[in-house]
Amino acid sequence: MSRSWRPAAVATAALLGLLIPTGTARAEDDAGKRVHARVVGTLEGESAAPAVNRNGEVAFTTKQGDQMVWNATTGERRALQKVPDAAPSDLTDDGRVVGVHHTDGLILWAADGSVTRIGIPPGQVAVLYGSPRIGEDGTVLLTAYHLVRPDPRRPEPVYMSYRWTPGGGFQLLGAAGEGTTAMAVNEAGLIVGSSRNTAAAWHPDGSVETYAPTPGHTSRTWARGVSDRGVLVGGQRRPGSDGRATPTRWDGPAEPQELTDLGFGGEAAGVNSRGWITGTVHTSATDYRTVPVVWDPHGGPHRLDELLDVPDGGTPADVEAINDRNQLLVRMYTADWKPLDQVVQLN
Repeated sequence: MSRSWRPAAVATAALLGLLIPTGTARAEDDAGKRVHARVVGTLEGESAAPAVNRNGEVAFTTKQGDQMVWNATTGERRALQKVPDAAPSDLTDDGRVVGVHHTDGLILWAADGSVTRIGIPPGQVAVLYGSPRIGEDGTVLLTAYHLVRPDPRRPEPVYMSYRWTPGGGFQLLGAAGEGTTAMAVNEAGLIVGSSRNTAAAWHPDGSVETYAPTPGHTSRTWARGVSDRGVLVGGQRRPGSDGRATPTRWDGPAEPQELTDLGFGGEAAGVNSRGWITGTVHTSATDYRTVPVVWDPHGGPHRLDELLDVPDGGTPADVEAINDRNQLLVRMYTADWKPLDQVVQLN
């Protein structure tokens, strides 16, 4: 499962988008097959972590500050041991949850809800909220920071990426000044992100690989998601593109594939082992707003605002995560801009 935190021609991307009465929508993919999207469950008014495990579970924080796990299929909720002011950010298929506390740093909840306070990497002052991601093998990636004071009135954070493992503790990924940013981890502990403006992968044995851009004058590449089969997704930026990116998939370090968008750029963010990819695309050359999309295994892009039966006046803002059962965690906003999270089944 890809766990990332925190962006042919237009005719190919056009969807038939036929809404059907049950609240399920469908569109033709580029192989002529139907793509269906059905809302499994909705979590409204809570603060959900951007992750959904294979069981359709989502970790979240209630309005009262309690940490819980919600099963979208059954509607059941189970409580985690409460840690005031802590926020979950990811969970494993067997129900372990990772998160952050402002003074205790990295927090782990076991499947039975009990909590372990891991702490903060040496030399840092805090772990960035929302950054920890956990693989099935227990590997955690996170971003921590310390403050520098070029202006005593305005201290500036310096962010650094780390791997944490139960046996090895905190391990720095790249030195300060290298521009290292870790974004996602798969079940085997492979971490991906970027280093020195190039998409990169950090292997559990400590080795690092960089991933090549499409031949040409690409100025920057980065990875945001990785599947359990080692497929990376992210983007690459080209000079003269007004800062817009091209959504990209890598099947290997030297195998970049540009994904079809709507003609105006975008970015891939997540990928599962079945070949479904999530991300965002621009819809015009002049509007910098984006819409969330999924690319089917044949490479066809499908807009979520056309694929889903969106509530009247509502807006799907982002695909927060995808699991290996083709379930999406979609962040939605109602007509009056209240957030809600939906688990959506693709088939």
